[in-house]
Amino acid sequence: MKFNLENIVRKNIWNLQPYSSARSEFNLYGNGKKELTLLDANENPKGDLNRYPDPLQSSIKEELAKQKNLATSQIFVGNGSDEAIDLLYRIFCEPGKDSVITCPPTYGMYEVSAAINNIEVVKIDLSKSFELDLDGIMNSPAFGTSKLLWICSPNNPTGNALLKADLKHDWEAQNYTRGGMMDMPFAPEFEAEMLENQRQLDRLFGAFNGIIVVDEAYQDFTENRSFINRLEDYPNLVVLQTMSKAHGLAGARVGFAFASTEIIELFNRTKPPYNVNELSQKAVLARLLQFDQTQNDIQEIITNRDVLAEHLKSFDFIKEVYPSEANFLLAQVENATEVYNYLRDKGVIIRNRSSQIADTLRVTVGTRKECEEVIQALSAFKKN
Repeated sequence: MKFNLENIVRKNIWNLQPYSSARSEFNLYGNGKKELTLLDANENPKGDLNRYPDPLQSSIKEELAKQKNLATSQIFVGNGSDEAIDLLYRIFCEPGKDSVITCPPTYGMYEVSAAINNIEVVKIDLSKSFELDLDGIMNSPAFGTSKLLWICSPNNPTGNALLKADLKHDWEAQNYTRGGMMDMPFAPEFEAEMLENQRQLDRLFGAFNGIIVVDEAYQDFTENRSFINRLEDYPNLVVLQTMSKAHGLAGARVGFAFASTEIIELFNRTKPPYNVNELSQKAVLARLLQFDQTQNDIQEIITNRDVLAEHLKSFDFIKEVYPSEANFLLAQVENATEVYNYLRDKGVIIRNRSSQIADTLRVTVGTRKECEEVIQALSAFKKN
């Protein structure tokens, strides 16, 4: 089935004439920007933040394009990933008519945004081992009619990767960086797995006549290859990422969507004109330029994650600590709500995920000191 973008976009959005500021006619932002006398936007001539921000976040996109090996026209910058999530509904889904597919347990904003936009949510649960049920998805009657398929990978709250972009790349990353030989041959069973993974990807993306959204909020904490590298292969793919996790800018509220130029043009057409404020834009650009520091911070979190996981496994009332490729750990806990309340009363705030997965708690991986505070509080609970 050949993907046709126009067929799935809401007609009013496809025909929308977006708001355009007079400034859009001039090169005011990014590389090669001009210095002009600005009297077009009824701004106050004085002040440090008196000018409207760059509506298309040119400097951020130029840096991201270099880091991600993309064109700037393939990048949308939003007010957190939540704006991109909401815009996907606004662009593709007719309220009261269309549906989307989610795979719970997963990030709750997919369903909240659907409710806000009056869109039906069809749920295809993950397996008991938190794996994506591809056959269940593709055999669902909703698969042929839904506009969006949401896949959070690594998944929140389970922490595991649900979909792999390129097993060959992942294998190389895991082996070559650990001293493996560059010409090491694949084991026959792995080569078969690699080919099967590719076949399943082609089957899924090729058969779905809507947008498949891979939310990679936690991508920096895994060695798996980003789906950004598959944008040329799948025209119906949108990848979400954020500055809130690995980059430490949750307070700035900035997220990204990566897709074909045609899809990103629809994002830019539909968004408010000045959707990301000047302070956040400056903070994001500064952080993107601190690439080495960000990588060090990521490695510190991964190290703390491994240490915290080993300590959690030592408590007899914690029955399982699930493998994580994110910056958090999910644990199966006896009397989870009692443990959660005890930690809360001790000033240690974690997340009770028992409403999604019975008797589970989710712990964000913080500094080494914060991890030790969790362990100490759990030790005190055990003594009580």
